[in-house]
Amino acid sequence: MASYGDNDGKAMLFLHHVTVDTPIKAEYRVKLSIDGSETRLTRNRQTSLWTPPKSLEVSDLSKVRVTLKTGHTIIGVPLGKEETVIEIGIEDVIEQFLRTMDHEVSVSGKCTFLKHPTAVTVSFRPPPTSDSVRSELQRLHEKMNEFRHVMGDSTQEHLDTVIKYGVAFSELDPRSSIAFGILSITFELLKEQKKRDQSVSDLASQLKRIFPFASKSLEEAIDDNTDLLRKTIGRLYSLAIDVAEFTYDYVKQNRFSACFFGTSRSRIHGLIERLGKSIISADDQQKIGELEGDFKAIVEDFERAVDVETLKTVRSIEETMLLSRLQPLQTGYNHDRRCMDGTRVALLDEILEWASRPIVEGTSPSQNVYWLYGIPGIGKTAMANSICFRLHKQGQLGGGFFCRRDDPKLSDPKYVLPTLVCKLAETWGGYRKVVAERLRKDPHLNQSSAGNELFLQLLSSLQNHPPHPLVLVIDGFDECGDISRRRSILTTLLDASLRVSWIRVVITSRQEEDIESTFSRPEYRNHYSSKDLTTEDNERKDINLFARSKLTSISGRDDWPGDDKLAQIVERSGGLFIYIETLWHLLQEELDKDQCLDQALSGESQDVLSGLYNLYSTTINARIGRNKEAFRSVIGVIIEAGQYQPLPDESVAQLIGVRTDVVTTLVNKLRSLLYRDTATNGGIRVRHLSIIDFLTGRNCPEEIKVDVEQVNRDMGAFCVRRMTQELRFNICCLESSFIPNRNIADLASRIKQNISIALLYSCLYWSDHLCHTPDTGDKKIYLALDKFTEDGRLLYWVEVLSLTGKIYVGESGLRRILSWIKLSQEPLFGHIHDALKFLLMFRVPIATSTPHIYVSGLAFVPTDTTICNDGAKLFQKLLKVEKGRSNRWPALPDTLRGHSREIFGVSYSPDGRYIASASRDQTIRIWDAESGVTVGEPLKGHTDSVNCIAYSPDGHHIASGSDDRTIRIWDAITGAAVGEPLEGHTNDIHRIAYSPDGRHIASVSPEKTVRIWDAKTGAAVGDPLEGHTDCIFDIAYSPDGRHIASGSSDGTIRIWDAITGAAVGVPLVGHEHAIIGIAYSPDGRHIASGSSDTTVRIWDAKTGAAVGDPLEGLTGGIFSIVYSPDGRHIASSSYGAVQIWDAKTGVAVSKLLGGRTDYPFFCIAYSPDGHRIVGCEGSRVRTWDTKTGVAIGEPLEEHIGSIYSIAYSPNGLHIASGSDDRTIRIWDAKRGAAVSRPLKGHTDSIYSIAYSPDGRHIASGSRDRTIRIWDAITGAAVSELLEGHEDSIQSIAYSPDGLHIASGSYIGTIQIWDAKTGAAVGEPLKGHTYWIHSIAYSPDGRHIASGSGDGTVRIWDVRTGAAVGEPLEGHTDSIYSIAYSPDGCHIASGSYIGTIQIWDAKTGTAVGEPLKGHTDLICSIVYSPDGRHITSASEDRTIRIWDANTRVAIGEPLKGLQGYIYSVAYSPDGRHIASGSTDRTIRIWNSTTLQSDLWMNAGAVDLSLDSDGWVHHPDGGLWFWVPEDCRDGLVCPTMLTIPTNGRYRGMKIDLNEFSFGLSWTDIKKTDP
Repeated sequence: MASYGDNDGKAMLFLHHVTVDTPIKAEYRVKLSIDGSETRLTRNRQTSLWTPPKSLEVSDLSKVRVTLKTGHTIIGVPLGKEETVIEIGIEDVIEQFLRTMDHEVSVSGKCTFLKHPTAVTVSFRPPPTSDSVRSELQRLHEKMNEFRHVMGDSTQEHLDTVIKYGVAFSELDPRSSIAFGILSITFELLKEQKKRDQSVSDLASQLKRIFPFASKSLEEAIDDNTDLLRKTIGRLYSLAIDVAEFTYDYVKQNRFSACFFGTSRSRIHGLIERLGKSIISADDQQKIGELEGDFKAIVEDFERAVDVETLKTVRSIEETMLLSRLQPLQTGYNHDRRCMDGTRVALLDEILEWASRPIVEGTSPSQNVYWLYGIPGIGKTAMANSICFRLHKQGQLGGGFFCRRDDPKLSDPKYVLPTLVCKLAETWGGYRKVVAERLRKDPHLNQSSAGNELFLQLLSSLQNHPPHPLVLVIDGFDECGDISRRRSILTTLLDASLRVSWIRVVITSRQEEDIESTFSRPEYRNHYSSKDLTTEDNERKDINLFARSKLTSISGRDDWPGDDKLAQIVERSGGLFIYIETLWHLLQEELDKDQCLDQALSGESQDVLSGLYNLYSTTINARIGRNKEAFRSVIGVIIEAGQYQPLPDESVAQLIGVRTDVVTTLVNKLRSLLYRDTATNGGIRVRHLSIIDFLTGRNCPEEIKVDVEQVNRDMGAFCVRRMTQELRFNICCLESSFIPNRNIADLASRIKQNISIALLYSCLYWSDHLCHTPDTGDKKIYLALDKFTEDGRLLYWVEVLSLTGKIYVGESGLRRILSWIKLSQEPLFGHIHDALKFLLMFRVPIATSTPHIYVSGLAFVPTDTTICNDGAKLFQKLLKVEKGRSNRWPALPDTLRGHSREIFGVSYSPDGRYIASASRDQTIRIWDAESGVTVGEPLKGHTDSVNCIAYSPDGHHIASGSDDRTIRIWDAITGAAVGEPLEGHTNDIHRIAYSPDGRHIASVSPEKTVRIWDAKTGAAVGDPLEGHTDCIFDIAYSPDGRHIASGSSDGTIRIWDAITGAAVGVPLVGHEHAIIGIAYSPDGRHIASGSSDTTVRIWDAKTGAAVGDPLEGLTGGIFSIVYSPDGRHIASSSYGAVQIWDAKTGVAVSKLLGGRTDYPFFCIAYSPDGHRIVGCEGSRVRTWDTKTGVAIGEPLEEHIGSIYSIAYSPNGLHIASGSDDRTIRIWDAKRGAAVSRPLKGHTDSIYSIAYSPDGRHIASGSRDRTIRIWDAITGAAVSELLEGHEDSIQSIAYSPDGLHIASGSYIGTIQIWDAKTGAAVGEPLKGHTYWIHSIAYSPDGRHIASGSGDGTVRIWDVRTGAAVGEPLEGHTDSIYSIAYSPDGCHIASGSYIGTIQIWDAKTGTAVGEPLKGHTDLICSIVYSPDGRHITSASEDRTIRIWDANTRVAIGEPLKGLQGYIYSVAYSPDGRHIASGSTDRTIRIWNSTTLQSDLWMNAGAVDLSLDSDGWVHHPDGGLWFWVPEDCRDGLVCPTMLTIPTNGRYRGMKIDLNEFSFGLSWTDIKKTDP
């Protein structure tokens, strides 16, 4: 074959994985570049294979590069960065595949990486379809080669491309695609030979004709539902093969075969012309007839299956997909509420003519939006319904959305565009198809993506359009959301009308300023039509006709009420159709209609609305009589509840506390103003929003006026009272705690049966009503709230939230209540505060299964909380946490852990409730700013480090910039990606910033340009801003949004016009090095900049002049700079600290210290209230109080870096630990408490520590090349530094007599020191050719054993320094750990490949075979004090114990640790084993039993947690849920974990009396 694959004729394979063979243990990354497109590979820890996130296609023309990288570049600053690039040749690989057709082929390359020889192997596989089509391709290839010499060019081309064609369709059915390919070539062959045999030609032609039909049908249908056509397709491909073979045999075997084969093409053509039509035998004729009959039957079945069944199924699937993902509302026009026939005819005709204007290709759309506006009651909704009705009749209605201010969904802007997308997709199949396809391809697209991705961008990208325009109608647009969100939707619709010629939009609304100003913007002002319905020419005629028709329908007489009265009615209406409608409803209910009409028309009408308001007042007074107080109560609830959920009669009565018949009677009397909405189960609504305007406005008489503030206070009290009365334990009678809510089949009916509408409304909206007005200190309200929060009712309230899936409503509601109530209201404040914490901490079990509010929540809730105290009085038989239970809610900084890599960006939400963080682990996390609990799952989508993050000014979105060169926008509430990534940068993105109005995003990267993006559409705005001569690190908008400032590595600040992109003035020059941070003052008058020259400078934003002298005081460069919200202070961050300056005087105010001086704070941010500063330190988020300068909730007593070494004191009372955080800590070995402050002095990581034999001193060896000796009691340094090593010290050991200290270094030497004087004893011991990682003294102190990276163990004479004997060889790789047996007879050594070798210390010979079991390098090895056991710790996160004599592993390995275990030690009595890990914990194990005391009285259980923290019962079902900070201690059964209150603390659980499953309700104590 000439080529393989489907890549424009190029040979094609798919990259499967990359293998890196290297001895390097340092962390590194692998990136792959194919034709310049980079992909980050991920590593499988079990197989060490690096795999791409998706299939990567390569061809013989591709250029493939593999890059090995270590270190990182943070906003342009390289940290330990090295990389090696390997070029991979592809041509040879493809040739090898084509030659062998193997299932996998590979190519290798060699390089040197970090000074080590490294081999990289790249493996490729053929396309997934190749196996299924290979045999048919081969068959076709062999057959057609026989005819190649007689084929014309087109036939030859078909022969070559059939391979591609077969591959492309093989996923439908490989055989059918090959059959179609054979048929196609056979037909072309016949045509090329110019055969005149009509029967054979007709047969081939028939199959040829079905081919495009089948292709089209299959393209539209089969991908969604293959099974429906599988049987027919099977028959079709068989027939195609039969026809192809028959035709082939016919050509070959007819009388001219001798002429065709071995004859030149020109001679063949001549023979054809002379001989004419061929003669067909009787057998051939019979065969052709049979094939034709088969073909007709198949065609009938095929057409029936495709046209009737499959296409209908596919459409249903697409619609279901749209409805489920976009959550559209079932809203549309009501043909019963359209304009009366004969009214507004001219205007409707005008609009229909406008809507039907033909689509003109190649021209810019003009005036594709029609805005109908007018005062309330003018008939806008009737017009909208009429327009929709007529458009629908002529097939032009694309979709409609009818907004209602008193409907929570129909007034929510988030539903508008998704609903229109779905309706437009239902209307036009072309749009439906691309929407469905986009949803299939991108599972992250959802409701929040509809505006940009599925509406604006997708419509703009369509190549085809329907034959006539489609119209979208939005009614009552002024009733949809707030101004900003309304404006956003309107600009999207206007942009769509400008870009898409076949889209028309009709909008009706009041003449609100925000709507009018949007239409008036320069880009839109000439592209819409409008009409003020108040000034409509035929208004009086239409209102007259409408009034006459309505009044005639009441009286049955054409002459009633007479021309004069009719004229008075029309005049009084002011052109408002709602006036006539209301009067009609009123008169219908009266017996004496003339008297009622006279009363309605009495009084004066001063303006358009006054007549309507007089009618409302007259109607109400006539109907309610003296019951005005009852009226105000009922109508107040109807009006205010309508904003959330319209309530039926019974529910209104329950809330107010009156009989249902009181409400029913009142509503019936006011039928002209109120109605019961069947769509909301009889919820009571006002007929028109002008009724609400009247009753709550200044024109309403006081006796019937609704006081909105008082109504909300009353409703808040009503709701609290209803919850207090009706809430109860297990309100929906759930039988088992094993079953998640989603699996309870009749849950909806249980809710309906057990939770009244009034109770559900109260549970959801009580806080909205209470917090509608400021707290007045009403004692009745507080007494009601106190009663509600007693006796477990808060937990019962949480039940309702859990059952209905409304936990988020509870969270926001409790936040409002906390802000509303007086702080002095204890214990009420404590109850509400704890309830909020409970919802946040236990969101997963609450949302998953209602019984686990108690089964799991009460089991782990902190002990010093009101929920725990109240729960103890009411509940029993709970899971008991005997050890490890927290006594208080997690403190903020201690819980802002979750990222696995460094955090590079932080941002507060505008309301200060949340903190967002961006990390090198490629994720974004959102945290509750008060509790530190993570909100939702991490935001995933970036494929490389996320460097920066910013909230939009309205708090609705989060933008993030990444090393993957994209900006992504996320929904801040749901976490869903909004639209496609913003692409255009050619390098890592350093910083992003939202414009103050939220319409734009600016971004910078090393490519020396500033880019501006449309935050809504994602489109680039203008060209990149160019001028800097080097990498740009930071960017900031001026507060008025008119300017952008950028700071660069070229040492300058440039100011740009944010609209034109032009440079403003000259660059600001003064810094000596790169400018890393930049910020505008809140008043916009100044710019602050921070530089790697360690200074902060302030500039006049208008003149560019420097203001005062540089601010100095930090070392190591400035990474981030921010102004306080009030502009009084400037905060700048550097290594290990944040400095706060007085912005006016430049005086340093305070310094906020981090946990480590070598960790830079890459980003800091002020809280919106200015009370806190948040900064990212490593993989943690740290928060300070700006007033005190103290970190909020100082870190626990724990290391903040990996623990590399631990040692027991000789008396066994203490454990010392040395860490990557440069400190040594001493712990009580029994209680786990710190016994002193950290020992500080080293300037780099501490790799090894050792106690002196008398326990008085501790020696430590560090990467800073020094040894320090400390007083073990006081923690004071005992002597001067022991210096002399030329590289880091990897291991130290005291001699048994305590007189000397030996140290081994990275350069492969050992130095002995005088422990008292600190002087070096003799010359260094040399012999190893690589680093020494571990040394040990023999028990008699005469020898030192050392293990090295050169793979050998050496024994040294301590007195002479000479090597004893030859090196001990046998390991095949580096040796990381070594230990003498207590009797000195043996040496154990652990290696890089996970094996342990025991040696005879005297002869140097290996004792037995290596001990195998670990799967990664052995970091530490130690003998038990009695010499009977060997304990080893590994980077495979396990500890293994071996019998020293038999060399057999004892029991199962100790597992459950979250980090690598770098050190183990036995207690002096041998009863305990301690381990130190990169998870920053010390764990103590019982070495005698090796059994967990995690479970008490529970029998043998299999403990396993799923990714969400659930423990599943052995019999199936949800057993209990474990909070994140308890999980590690639960799965790692240690006796003690240090620190005892950290996230890895040890846990101990008693299951003896635990009630769960079918007996879960036994936890509730019976009432006395």
